[in-house]
Amino acid sequence: MFFKLFKSDKSKSAPSDGEAAATAEPSSAGAAPSETSPDTAEPALPLGAHMDSTGATDPTSLGFKTTADLTPNDSPIGQEKAMQSIAFGAGIKGPGYHILVTGQPGTGRRTATRAKLEEVAAKAERPSDWVYVSSFDPTGGFRALKLPPGTAKPFAEKMSLALDLLADALPAAFAADDYDLKRRTIEEEFRLSREDALEALRREAESQNIALLRTPAGIAVAPVLEGKVVKTDVFNAVPEALRREVETKIAALEAEIEAILAERPDAEKERRARLAALTEQIAGRHVRAALDDIKTEYADVGGVESYLKAAARDLVRNAGGFLHGASVPSGQPSRMAAAHPRFARYLAHVMATSSAGTGAPIVHEANPTYPNLFGRVELAVASEGNSRVVRIKPGALHRANGGYLLVDAGALLESPATADALRRALESQEIRFDPPTGPVGTVGDEIPDLEPIPLSVRVVLIADAEAQRQLSASHGALRRLFKVEAVFEDSIERTKDSVEALAKLIASIVDQHGLRPLDAAAVALLVDEAAKRAGGVSQLSLAVGELIDVCREADHWADGEGRDITTRADVERALQQRRSPATETAVLARAS
Repeated sequence: MFFKLFKSDKSKSAPSDGEAAATAEPSSAGAAPSETSPDTAEPALPLGAHMDSTGATDPTSLGFKTTADLTPNDSPIGQEKAMQSIAFGAGIKGPGYHILVTGQPGTGRRTATRAKLEEVAAKAERPSDWVYVSSFDPTGGFRALKLPPGTAKPFAEKMSLALDLLADALPAAFAADDYDLKRRTIEEEFRLSREDALEALRREAESQNIALLRTPAGIAVAPVLEGKVVKTDVFNAVPEALRREVETKIAALEAEIEAILAERPDAEKERRARLAALTEQIAGRHVRAALDDIKTEYADVGGVESYLKAAARDLVRNAGGFLHGASVPSGQPSRMAAAHPRFARYLAHVMATSSAGTGAPIVHEANPTYPNLFGRVELAVASEGNSRVVRIKPGALHRANGGYLLVDAGALLESPATADALRRALESQEIRFDPPTGPVGTVGDEIPDLEPIPLSVRVVLIADAEAQRQLSASHGALRRLFKVEAVFEDSIERTKDSVEALAKLIASIVDQHGLRPLDAAAVALLVDEAAKRAGGVSQLSLAVGELIDVCREADHWADGEGRDITTRADVERALQQRRSPATETAVLARAS
């Protein structure tokens, strides 16, 4: 069911006293009927609508000399129903009450809509910030962290600063004499342990006239006679009993050698474990120091502590990465480490943030492609050949989360896949990075796993008649999510109040654009032009975009004549120029 404020009935102005009397006077039975058809007759307007007897606007009745005498008022004229709809849609809680703004281009739809949204958004609470951080698991995915308003950028900057600190501190720590001494002690301990066992075995073999020989292939055993290693042909010539006795001893020694060498994998594992423990001891101390301030500042924020613990473990495990040219000369501030692709996994990617005192965000996305709405992931090929995420950029949905997103319906519908993705996001109330085939939104050949971010946004579609028809015909499911429709009128009934409101709007245009004041006669001509564009004297056109253009062009002609005030002659010239074929061809688009 749609919430829609329909156009108000354009009732006629109250008749004058004379007209009322004529209306009340009973007609005679033989009176001839009027020759003018009621369907085509122009309704009579009272002179109170600032009109003279000829139907033109009377400048002297406006009550001012120039627009400088008026209080500017940029409130949209005759759009009360539309503004009420926008206020309703912007304020109501719950999903599905997205806003469809319709009406002709040039009626000030976008400007008026944004102004009303800004009024509502200023009173709303600031939404939470969001960042993507690495999950530090084999999938290479990213977690979404929810942070207090305004803290996402400081959090990301502190993580970058921590990397820069480690880029300076870790190389210095591992180059220190203390670390080097401890490392060499462990290496020597395991080397000597193996050598001691082999030396003991060598002495035992020597006592049995058998030698242990080191060869490129390993350790060999050979018989000794008179202090020299016996060659194979000589050994085969000795008595069989002696030969068997020596072979038995050699077999026993070979078994002991195999036993010693069999212990080597376990010893190697222990050696590596002790070296890793030493590295963790040295690197861990500096990693904890670099992250402690962040941990303390965000201690009460859910998910941050577990993320920092995972980041610390990974930093310690990969501390060697900081020893390969990532640091800079001591004492020089640097962002080199944080910018290096090797350390991209430790960065926090800001997806949504807000400034103090801003209320709810309002974002206008003029080019609603998939990357512009849902974000972009940039990949780079690492030295080992696999792809790494180096940057995650937010889309308009991220930036507008917790607030309002304005989108041109025609531009959105140019990509049916993007329109369908927006529908899914609004229905599921989450921002999921799942680009169409391409892949759109990535630089590289892989799409990383990004945890969906909860979505709370009110989308405002700005649509003309064709976009409205296409939306209903081809995207019915998306159309049903826009339960609120704000219809902008293209004309308003001409009354005394509406003429005066138009004059104040002109004064506002002059004020906003820094133009010369318009005299009453110039304003009267603009009122007549608005009536002409509306099709008769009883209505006024609400084409604000064209009104702004005419005011600016008339100001140009007044400047050329050296006048301080824009006159009726300047407005006439601007209108004549716009009616010429060359100008009509050149001026194709009107401000909306």
